[in-house]
Amino acid sequence: MTAKYEDGHRVAVARELTAAAGVPLRDRYGFAASDQDVLNVVRIVFREPDDPKAGELIGLGNALGEHEIAMGYDEPTDEEYELAIVRALRPLAEQRRQAAARGLL
Repeated sequence: MTAKYEDGHRVAVARELTAAAGVPLRDRYGFAASDQDVLNVVRIVFREPDDPKAGELIGLGNALGEHEIAMGYDEPTDEEYELAIVRALRPLAEQRRQAAARGLL
């Protein structure tokens, strides 16, 4: 599987998981966050196994301009929203980690 295809798949699944959890990934205008911003958030969750720390890194990335994720129009994420994003994406990260451990990747 090519990296570009895999990234596209991760973005699509992340959008579905977060929307189903009630924490859609939006930009500051209330529209869907860019694919790159979604991928940045997914990578944080994949990298950081500690949920509160991953949520903190999502908030920090917003503050530093590394990505733009908001709760809605001109409404920045709060700690609770960021943690809910992490919890929604955790199964995706764990599935990948298990596949790698089995040598499937």
